[in-house]
Amino acid sequence: MYICTHIFYTANMTRMAEVYLWCGDRIAESTIQETQVHAKRIAREAGAGQKSTQLYIIDQAREPANFFQALGGIVITRRGSRAESLKEPYMLCGRPHMGHIAFDEVDRSKSSLCSEYPYIIARPITLQETKIWLWKGSGCGATAIGSTRLISMDLNPGGGFAEVDEGKETAEFLAEIHDSGKTTVCQSPALWQGKCGNWEHSSVRLFRIEAKEKPKQTVTSLFTGYFTRRPSWSAPKSPNTDRPNSGGAGKLANAEFEASISEIAPFTQDDLEPEGCYVLDANSEILVLPGPLLSKQSLWQHAFTQACLFAHDYAILSASLEDRPAIPKSKVVLGGLPREIKVKFRRWEERRGLWGSGSLMSGRVTGEEGGMIDVRDVLGVCCEA
Repeated sequence: MYICTHIFYTANMTRMAEVYLWCGDRIAESTIQETQVHAKRIAREAGAGQKSTQLYIIDQAREPANFFQALGGIVITRRGSRAESLKEPYMLCGRPHMGHIAFDEVDRSKSSLCSEYPYIIARPITLQETKIWLWKGSGCGATAIGSTRLISMDLNPGGGFAEVDEGKETAEFLAEIHDSGKTTVCQSPALWQGKCGNWEHSSVRLFRIEAKEKPKQTVTSLFTGYFTRRPSWSAPKSPNTDRPNSGGAGKLANAEFEASISEIAPFTQDDLEPEGCYVLDANSEILVLPGPLLSKQSLWQHAFTQACLFAHDYAILSASLEDRPAIPKSKVVLGGLPREIKVKFRRWEERRGLWGSGSLMSGRVTGEEGGMIDVRDVLGVCCEA
């Protein structure tokens, strides 16, 4: 656990203070409650001259953008205790997070490598010297690599580091990540290699789709709130040449129910509830994730259909507005997520699986990787039903 005090001045030179209590994912709830007493005292002291200073309780991997800004825009999270982290070798994965960059410790294995992200592999030699490797995936852009170089220099001041390009790994590097020759790197599609330099557009996004009874009388555009990063659904019209016939779904939207789409940001694996229906923007793919207990909910058919329609239209719009190298493929996930998608989560526990205990309740094997179906094929079946 860490307490961070951020004191800054506004444009009109008004003094402001924010206090954050950062809680790691291994901290017990009782410990957090006890620490809040101390954190609140620090917040009162930091807010001298102010009416009140807000204390923010932050969970690991759910940090807001303001927290990253208070720490300079880059945050590193390590596993275990500080005493252990000073002695043992480790590997960090750099991912975009809320417009900033997060470096999280991952398993020191080749299976953790993804061509879209940069990695830092470190082996402490003494308290003052550390051997550093910077692994650059083929899908990394200049922004990602530049930020990783800065962190590498901070981790080993004056000692330098070795840069390793994907596909040109040395024997020393492969030995450091325990490569057996059987594991492959998670690849990005050929069209996307070298096109992930914009951290804002390469961030993974998660949307939850819900269907409710008693619809509103007015209809608004699906992408009205896109630029505010909070899209809302209301069954817009799309070109007939690109989108499957969805006239039936549109009539149901006006007559029987309304669907709402809300973005969860930041999000973690814990946000995926087995009763929900989600759409995951994984940059090169737009995935529809129906929970294993979704069929137990009322109007679940409508929620699933709207999720497929949204994924299809969202893929087309994101390609044009965000200048993506190609229109992402829209698919429905039938089982667990493939390895190249799991690595995009800042925290992913394999033992928990995609839906946690909900998978067991529905008869699915936790973590089992299933197949995927193209969204257009699913929409075609829905329209025929």
